[in-house]
Amino acid sequence: MRLLLTSSLALFFSVAAFAQVDGDPLYAHVVKSNETFYAWRPFYSSSTEPERWRKDYLWPLYTQKGFKDETYGRVLFFGYSTDFSSETERDRNWVIPFYFQGTSAQGEDYLAIFPFGGTIYEFLSRDKVTFVLFPVWYTSDINEVHSWTVLWPLISSAKGDKVDRFRVLPFYGRNTLEGEFEKKYYAWPILSTVEYTNDRNPGGGFILVPFYGQIKTEKADNYWVIPPFFRYMASEEQWIVHAPWPFVQLADGVMKKRTFWPFYGKKELGTLSRQYMIWPILWNNTTAYAHHEQRRKKVVPFFHYQADVVTKAVKEYETGDVMSRYWKLWPLMSWERNAEKSRFRTLELWPLRNTPGIERNWAPWWTLYRRVNVEGEIGHHVLWGIYRQKKSPEHFEWSLLKGLAGYKNTENNRRYRFLFMWFGGEKEQP
Repeated sequence: MRLLLTSSLALFFSVAAFAQVDGDPLYAHVVKSNETFYAWRPFYSSSTEPERWRKDYLWPLYTQKGFKDETYGRVLFFGYSTDFSSETERDRNWVIPFYFQGTSAQGEDYLAIFPFGGTIYEFLSRDKVTFVLFPVWYTSDINEVHSWTVLWPLISSAKGDKVDRFRVLPFYGRNTLEGEFEKKYYAWPILSTVEYTNDRNPGGGFILVPFYGQIKTEKADNYWVIPPFFRYMASEEQWIVHAPWPFVQLADGVMKKRTFWPFYGKKELGTLSRQYMIWPILWNNTTAYAHHEQRRKKVVPFFHYQADVVTKAVKEYETGDVMSRYWKLWPLMSWERNAEKSRFRTLELWPLRNTPGIERNWAPWWTLYRRVNVEGEIGHHVLWGIYRQKKSPEHFEWSLLKGLAGYKNTENNRRYRFLFMWFGGEKEQP
């Protein structure tokens, strides 16, 4: 019995060793250069590379990862733990939004239990947050600005270097940044006023909802009728018309915009161009980079296409060359190519592109067929490895039922496989 068990395990791992090359759904153990990947999917996976490591336990249930001497843990999407550099005592253990405990970067211990009370450091872009029976009392610090709130968000005040804010919602509010602006509202959102005090573009005005508004500055004039629905803005660099917002939005200048929501819309600003038809179904987006242009098309949620097209010759690419291309017909199939590598696979049950946790732990289970081309070596993987094939100019190999039958032909060697055993050997030389 022990001999039979040992032989069975040896047989399994020898089969698994071949399976790892093609991404066997249950077991994988891959070593490439300085990187190692090991998995028993979907229960556990581990990946390591220089100075980095990651472990998944039934992802996304629990994940651990590390960089140098820092470690990070996550339970689903609300539990977090972090041990930072060993040179400091900084750490945190959070169960959002109920429990917060840790040590700040300054070495101060903290504890908070929501909504009862406590203090949290480095939370929601705040340096420090303190609350008691939230929303009854709440304070926060950002750099030199200290704010307090009673019955959040109704009554609040903030003061700091050049900053002065106060509000009693919805009756009155004031926001002042010295040397920049002073904004006020009365009976929000009925009446709002603003005065710009900076030298770059001084001016001011008001908006009285739902009747009329105007803000005039040195560089631009803004007018609203039945705000926020009808707007006209004009400056030397830009004009904007809303008639009415959000259904008709027109703009020209630094930003170009044509929106007839929900039927058609297009916006161009800087390096980004976004276009839709029948919102939010059809999208056509373009982003310009230094040497290439990224073009993306979507039919939400079923089709996604992306191509990176060279706009300036660089290295081995000429203008107009496609550096990479990707498309997905969800949930059926996807194809992608990058340089000398390409991959086609079906099925594609996850709607997003190459989510790392999905790729490591789940995608191999629903991948019924995959074709991979790496610099001319073409591999086929069918039904979780029941049939596999690899072919290149110097090599041809196939396997059925993970070794029940197979064949391997190289330049100097030809072998056959039957019942997981190899037969044959070196070819006769002419």
